[in-house]
Amino acid sequence: MKTARLATTLGAALLVMATTSIAQAQDEDPTAWHLTFTPYLWAAGLYGNVTVHGVSADLDASFLDIVDHTDTLVGLQGHLELSRGPLGVYGDFFYVKTKVEDAGIPGLDVTTKMWFGEFGAQYRVFDTTTDRVPGLTLDVYAGGRYTSLELDVDRPAGPSLNQQVDWVDPLVGARVNVYFSEHVFLLVSGDVGGFGVGSDIAWSAMGLLGYKWRGAGLEWAVLGGYKALGQDYTTGSGLNRFRWDVTLHGPILGFSIRF
Repeated sequence: MKTARLATTLGAALLVMATTSIAQAQDEDPTAWHLTFTPYLWAAGLYGNVTVHGVSADLDASFLDIVDHTDTLVGLQGHLELSRGPLGVYGDFFYVKTKVEDAGIPGLDVTTKMWFGEFGAQYRVFDTTTDRVPGLTLDVYAGGRYTSLELDVDRPAGPSLNQQVDWVDPLVGARVNVYFSEHVFLLVSGDVGGFGVGSDIAWSAMGLLGYKWRGAGLEWAVLGGYKALGQDYTTGSGLNRFRWDVTLHGPILGFSIRF
């Protein structure tokens, strides 16, 4: 059962943030609108420390460890982007439920339901692919990341604990696309946020290798690489104290369609 579930999970593993920059800008109308949709899977493990109602637990589990203990691992995951010329807006959503057993103490299990929703605007600073390939593009973006967490802590002694929190982190970032040929490209992006408004600090980084082609009047692409996201958020005190100081990381695969 575990092998079949892992095969299904990794087989579905198509992930990441594919953007308008996936498309080469040659021979395109600069005033045309473009919509890109990317369903994806982020096979993330996690490590760090959480505190729920004043009780702390250490998390350190790979994606394979989490697969062994979680029934609902593949959730809703996708990226949507709308652009016209150098300007664009984007949205990204990610939901997953994970379980980590023996979180620092034997018998201490932590189950987490995670919702992430990113939104913002972007601007293409320059694009050399309008004249030639190989070439590159540079985009800058700013927006926010909404996080909703529900944590259940099952203790070897004492009652189970449950706490739910949500917050929004402002963020700023940049993205570089390097086009090696008409079809093959590399995407690297990163952002930083929180600034004490939500998290004390929040960040993400991603690197992807992609292959794109045209068919049926659309542009298609497959992408694969690695992504990491870290957050350090604290609220409350005493028995109401909640802390999420965790980094999620793992391979990411995606399949994008650009209209």
